[in-house]
Amino acid sequence: MSGDRTRGGSLRGLVRRDRLTGQIAFALVGVLAVSAIVYGIGTASARYRISDVGSWLSATAKGMIVHANGLAGKVDGKANMIPQMRGHHVKIVQDGTTVLLIDTDTGVVSRIDPSQLTVQTSRDLGTAGVQVVAGGNAAYSVDAVKGTVQRIDPVSLAGIGQALTLPLPLGQAGIDAAGTLWVPAPKTGQLFPVRAGAQGTPVQVGRPGDALGLTIAAGTPVVTDSSSATALVVRPDGTQKINLPGAVARVAGGLKTPPVADGQTVPMLGDGGSLYLLDSGAGRLSSVALRVPGHEYEPPNILGPRVYLPDRTAGQLMIFNTETNDWERPVQAARPGTPFDVTVRDHMLWVNDPDGATAYAFDPNGSQKAIKKYDDKVPGGNRRPIPKPAAGGGPDGNNNGGGNPGDHGGKHPTQPPPPPPPGAPALPTSVKATPAGDGSIKVDFTAAHQKADSFPITRYVLMDDAGSPVAGVTPRQYPGTASGGSFTVTNLVCQAGTYGFKIAVEYRDKGKKPHTVMTGVVSAKSCLPPGKPTNFAGTAGNHTARLTWGAARGASNYRLSTESGEVDTTVTGTSYTATGLPNNKSYKFTLTAFNGAGSSQGSIKTTVDLKYPNPQFQNKANDVTNTLIRPGAANSGEIGKIMKGQYIPITVICMVQGGPRTEDQTGESSTWWDRIQWNGGVGYLSVTSMQGPRQPDDTVYECSD
Repeated sequence: MSGDRTRGGSLRGLVRRDRLTGQIAFALVGVLAVSAIVYGIGTASARYRISDVGSWLSATAKGMIVHANGLAGKVDGKANMIPQMRGHHVKIVQDGTTVLLIDTDTGVVSRIDPSQLTVQTSRDLGTAGVQVVAGGNAAYSVDAVKGTVQRIDPVSLAGIGQALTLPLPLGQAGIDAAGTLWVPAPKTGQLFPVRAGAQGTPVQVGRPGDALGLTIAAGTPVVTDSSSATALVVRPDGTQKINLPGAVARVAGGLKTPPVADGQTVPMLGDGGSLYLLDSGAGRLSSVALRVPGHEYEPPNILGPRVYLPDRTAGQLMIFNTETNDWERPVQAARPGTPFDVTVRDHMLWVNDPDGATAYAFDPNGSQKAIKKYDDKVPGGNRRPIPKPAAGGGPDGNNNGGGNPGDHGGKHPTQPPPPPPPGAPALPTSVKATPAGDGSIKVDFTAAHQKADSFPITRYVLMDDAGSPVAGVTPRQYPGTASGGSFTVTNLVCQAGTYGFKIAVEYRDKGKKPHTVMTGVVSAKSCLPPGKPTNFAGTAGNHTARLTWGAARGASNYRLSTESGEVDTTVTGTSYTATGLPNNKSYKFTLTAFNGAGSSQGSIKTTVDLKYPNPQFQNKANDVTNTLIRPGAANSGEIGKIMKGQYIPITVICMVQGGPRTEDQTGESSTWWDRIQWNGGVGYLSVTSMQGPRQPDDTVYECSD
């Protein structure tokens, strides 16, 4: 959903539906009651059949809620609200057979039986700005102000178990494909998982105080950190870091992202009207320049290959086709300046102005259906005539932004950008920058249709973000007659950060004087995140773990760490020796590859066990007197003896430094003692009385206790 709407100080909620999780998010403030009658059915218990591929839409101007069939583009059911709801901001959210109706001006959430159109349960959650997030059979209320998370029954809406308290304030929460709730806590830079009402181990996704946004993309959490210009994909096998363009850190209030995405691509709206497309599966980031900069946009959504961007200034839904790399004809969704809802549910995208008469349903192929919400010839509610349209209304006979896609009805034109110089040719309709491989970037553009009075274009040239020609680009130019093209820039440095580009349109005026106009900047990294390391293995030694691995594609360095924190370092090669580790412990190592674009998708792990080797050696120098077994590492006490002239194999546990001893028979001196197994317990012998190493090595470790 896009377009926050405020009335009387209340906060309008946000609603999204992921195809895997059925996630719902919205704001709550106060109390509500609803009455509904199924038209033509005399009993409240009658079952009313509505389409499975559909959505409930608010039609507050007529005091109704309607159910629309997305494939047919028709309303197939409706319910009337009580008069007190007239003019209120009403949100309808749904997850399978659960349909919730929320009056955000008064604040109570109610569950509606979709088969009977009757209110079954109502509950006042009591705090302004409370989120309710539902997916599958799980539902939670998230109080961003109090910092509490409460599991609730999605049917009765009653609390289940004890509420959790997290560091406030809390960000927009979401439920992944496995039913886990994820709650961002920007104050600590953490993402908290909640499963079955129990809090799990938080994931560090940013620095304390960073601006964090959460999108559930194809059921997987993706966190955008606008402060550090990074994105983090949170998977069961680890996290993947993806570096974003540095301009992201300059976005006031952070990037605008949708709460859910139907697929792995997360659309992000950045500073200066830049649209970024993050493929969270491949770690690929593309940048698109908007055709109408300077407008106020709401968070973009994506379905199939198309990105849907709500333009609140114009009241239009802008559509960018990633396959053709071009903007399609916009849809007039509302009056200019009016917010409207955009949601994705069950592979359909729904566009609805709650106060308007027309909604739209889009399928993954981009086909759209205009839905007349006030069609009176459908079951549900009382039949009543539709008021006559006011003077000057659109083609749908209303004043609420209806009409055919792209049809302004003579009333709602898009606000144009500042006019170009007289006679200047139109700029390309789209410019897109995408990493093309290690050290290269591809910049695509689509030429605009030129007016008859425009000066002819001489050529298209690629410029950097400062407006200077780019070296190492192929081809060097495109003729002015080209319908578009693709520049490839090579020999770029992955670690150099983000590269920015413009398309320069060169032309000559009537006097043959040369001129140049340029598009907005698009930016990209010159590489993709690296591949995953291979063959990660370790060998144990005294206080030592020797680690090796196979090089990852495109990696410039590796981060090596242990779960218990003894090792956390960056390595440029494919081997590392960790020293100073306490012996007789097992260490779990994690290895992640990095380059200028981010980290590898997931990490690789190995375990190195520094348990004592426990080798066997014979005693020595026992020809003159008995060898005494000591209770400690000193020449005092006795817990046993080896009779003179006897030589036996003895298991050595480890070696410890103690009191000095000089062997009478050999004259050897040392402060090292072997801790040995003796009669079911332990004892100590000086190394001067034993075969084997004279001090700790990889055969006999130093004792760590």
